[in-house]
Amino acid sequence: MTLPAGIEVRWRGVDDGARPREVSRALLAEMLPGASFHARCVRCGGEHGRLRVSGADATVSVSYVAGWAFAAAGPAAIALGLDAAPDVEASLDRVLPGADARSWARVEAVLKADGRGLTVDPMRVVVEDAPPAGADWVARIDDDRPFTGWDVPGPAGVVLAVAARSPS
Repeated sequence: MTLPAGIEVRWRGVDDGARPREVSRALLAEMLPGASFHARCVRCGGEHGRLRVSGADATVSVSYVAGWAFAAAGPAAIALGLDAAPDVEASLDRVLPGADARSWARVEAVLKADGRGLTVDPMRVVVEDAPPAGADWVARIDDDRPFTGWDVPGPAGVVLAVAARSPS
């Protein structure tokens, strides 16, 4: 697996007492010096939801697993999603029947790149292991334009997936 030029993924352990959100923002600040990051949920107004970038021509995505924060950054011209999942996740059947951690990370990365997250039924995401050259997989929500995906090596016990789609 090799991510395309311009897409970068980093992670860092979250110490006891630290806020994962602060750790992910620090990672993003290292990747995009001078940029600032903000999120505002369109439904409830909370500081969660799609993360926006100011001060850099970039798009970003973050994810968390107990003890870890993950961040991805790429060119603003693409839709980008990152997801991390414990490799022994046992509670996936409630949201995606029959899924293992790798399958779930791929689906969640697509939903994040799409921008609608879990407002879209994860069962609508179809992942295929017949990718274009340089990718690990491709996925679609219903019959829409495809997302290209990569399985990213991460820390022990965690699976990572990145999904991206170029503008039409």
